Amino acid sequence: MTRETLSRLSQKITHLLPIVVFVCALFIVHNQLKDQDLANIMATLQTTPLWVVFAAFALTAINYLILAGYDWLALYFTGHTKIPLTKMISAALLSYAISNNTGHAWAAGGSIRYRFYSKWGVPGWDILKISLFLAITYLLGAVTLGLIGSLLLPHYSANAIQEPQAIYWISVICAVTLLVYWGAVCLWRKPLMIKGFELYLPSPGMTFWQTLVSSIDIVLSSIVLWVLLLGKVDIGFGGFVMVFVVAQVAGVISQVPGGIGVFEGAFLLLMSDIQGTDQQLILIGALMLFRAIYFFTPLLFAGAGLLGYELYSRRKILVKRDNAVSRVLSAILPRLASLLLLLAGGALLISSAIPVNTQILHWTRAYLSLPILELSHLASILIGLLLLFLARGIRLKIDAAWYSSVFLLSAGIVASLFNGFNWHVSLVLLATLALILPTHGHFHRRSSLLRLSFSKSWLATIAMLLAGTIWLGFFAYRDVTYTHALWWQFSYEDNAPRFLRALLLVAAVAVFYGLWRLLSVAPQQFLFKPTASELVEAQYLIVQSHHTQGFLALLGDKYLLWNEERTAFIMFAVMPKFWIAAGDPIGDETTFKKLLRQFQEQADRHGAKAVFYKVSAELLPFYLDLGLSLYKLGEEARVALASFSLRGKQHDAQRSRRNKFTKKGYTFEILSGPSVEAALPRLRRISDAWLSSKHTQEKGFSLGFFDEDYLRHTDVAVIKDETGQITAFANLWHTANREELSIDMMRYDPYTQKGIMDFLFAELMLWGQAESYQWFSLGLAPLAGLESHPSAPLWHKVGATLFNMGDHLYNFKGLYEYKSKYTPQWQPRYLAAPAGLSMPFILLLITCLISGGWQGIFSKLPPLRKPSFGNLRLKRSKINPIKAPTGLLKS
Repeated sequence: MTRETLSRLSQKITHLLPIVVFVCALFIVHNQLKDQDLANIMATLQTTPLWVVFAAFALTAINYLILAGYDWLALYFTGHTKIPLTKMISAALLSYAISNNTGHAWAAGGSIRYRFYSKWGVPGWDILKISLFLAITYLLGAVTLGLIGSLLLPHYSANAIQEPQAIYWISVICAVTLLVYWGAVCLWRKPLMIKGFELYLPSPGMTFWQTLVSSIDIVLSSIVLWVLLLGKVDIGFGGFVMVFVVAQVAGVISQVPGGIGVFEGAFLLLMSDIQGTDQQLILIGALMLFRAIYFFTPLLFAGAGLLGYELYSRRKILVKRDNAVSRVLSAILPRLASLLLLLAGGALLISSAIPVNTQILHWTRAYLSLPILELSHLASILIGLLLLFLARGIRLKIDAAWYSSVFLLSAGIVASLFNGFNWHVSLVLLATLALILPTHGHFHRRSSLLRLSFSKSWLATIAMLLAGTIWLGFFAYRDVTYTHALWWQFSYEDNAPRFLRALLLVAAVAVFYGLWRLLSVAPQQFLFKPTASELVEAQYLIVQSHHTQGFLALLGDKYLLWNEERTAFIMFAVMPKFWIAAGDPIGDETTFKKLLRQFQEQADRHGAKAVFYKVSAELLPFYLDLGLSLYKLGEEARVALASFSLRGKQHDAQRSRRNKFTKKGYTFEILSGPSVEAALPRLRRISDAWLSSKHTQEKGFSLGFFDEDYLRHTDVAVIKDETGQITAFANLWHTANREELSIDMMRYDPYTQKGIMDFLFAELMLWGQAESYQWFSLGLAPLAGLESHPSAPLWHKVGATLFNMGDHLYNFKGLYEYKSKYTPQWQPRYLAAPAGLSMPFILLLITCLISGGWQGIFSKLPPLRKPSFGNLRLKRSKINPIKAPTGLLKS
């Protein structure tokens, strides 16, 4: 079995594992409740004292405030202590309210935190460290309590759980884990290197606080359930906490959204030795209340909180397109709304699966005709099913999904009231509708709902909800003997036949939709620009790369095509008839060949051809295997920083200007994280003034443009004058392994002294040398290295002619000679494109992409185009006879 086959198999297992675990959990729950009746379970719920419910709500509120302590410790550990406490608590509460109800809880919470913390100056890598810190914090508390509980359990709950061998192994595992981790914390002070990143273990003091906070959190969350069971079960609190911790960890590991079903099944299994029918009823009733109070209620409060802020912001006319908080809301609200729709759809499905209360049936008989009751029941389960699918469209910010959701929620409110007066469900739907109504402005994408693409995890979630509904229905009516006549029985009391007909409707809709998707023409997958969390995921791969070209993905102006394992991606732009990739794939090199083929196939499905711009020589065999032709664009200059020096006659100009600015008190500085955030207003003013002085507009695609989110992803090199005011800047690209350093956007105050960019460039090269970077990329020298001999290809002859025409068109030769002064190593770069006569048109399209549109090409046509290297804009040297290029090169 090949490595690739194993990888595909592991991916399939990963997607199927939550479903398998959920089905196993249903089997356990069914086995534990086989002697119980659903009506008795509902009656037990109704007998719960009101003060117990209020106490559970109060403890839940306190517990969620304790959860904010996780974030406070993480921010303190990463050095970000200036974030206001109220902001930190708000972000933490919102993150936990949403992530507790999703699968991959820590990843989901991390993506939500990114949207807040990145706006407050926390770098993306630090946010990843924060997410890892939070996961370790929870595990420290869980393992510590597991050890304490397993040691105390035999003494206090011997009559409740008779599994001494299992308890023994739990004690051993927890003890060994804690011993190893505490030993590493106390004795290991060196950083851990993980794929080029440095990770430091917390200090013993910080580890103690992690353990304390997470232990308090777990104990408090267990007390919420304990209060609901107070005085009703025969087990000590120590044993109860251990059972709770094991069940909770099982729910987290399962990756089932919110651990729903898995937590309950594990808890019931561990408590299975507790005898008594009444206690079994109490257990399942308390678990249902716990799920509603601890999980669903905070989710609704999170939605209400965001809704309140949205309404307040609009009332004050503060939310604008360029407002940071508005962008955060635009990213989080669709995720929250999709969760609420899943909750509303699940509520409708469950209400349609359980019998209607007998007393309500008597009232229904008096006021509603039987056909209305039957139709309302079918409508309820159909609307519930459709809401599950619409939640995907809401997650993708599709406008038609918002309109459809509003309509179906309204119809669901009426249908649930007519379907046995299910006012509880109607209240949930009404609350969801109220939370979604004011958010229309955040759903702006236009597309067909019939052609929605569903991820495997989303289909798995829908499958689990339907499986749970079907199991609940059969469990509720397991005493009804099946006969064919049930399908045709219509009366107020015939709940089981209504459930069977509703089940048939769900099956018919699912089969029809499946056949329609199977037999229809393969739809085009909708393309969406990367989200903030995707950019963080991409940055993790970019900084591990051998070159810095991948930083262009962080501009957010290009689409990203990921491989299935999400270990590599291709960034590309879409033009009429062509998908144009910016450079080679980024990430795991072993996946490049398959990913390139996938990119070509996806382009073909959209009626386009694949084009690859500025690709390296290393992957040329892969591009040839795709049937593409290769056209040399030029050569990239890379300077070996270990041997770089400003000595020598050829560097007289740079050395002279460096000395001049140093004597005048100008300084060089690298900004990162919060320092970049604080400098953004000044950088914006410099950028706007520079663009105005050049009478030009922002570029794109293979050239960076000023965007605050983009700059937050990178460090920024600045020059400050004698007063400490920033006068010039350049954002940096650098890899974690220090293999390559480069820059993208260099801009300066037009009113500053001449030569400021030469000073910045010289300081940056020397800084890179001092920081032990191996290479500095000077960018592409277009048309360099093209042959002109008689047997050379036609493109080479044309390119070589343009290269030697000098100032008549563009100083290509002067640019090449200028870069040659640094004695770089030259590496060829190619265009991989379909063979034929379309190559000039492709180059024109690429020029359009870089220029920001056709207007950008023709809006400014100076009489003389003077080149620069890559993205660097340098002044003309008065000392060196070679023309130092200026301006902006479309490379």
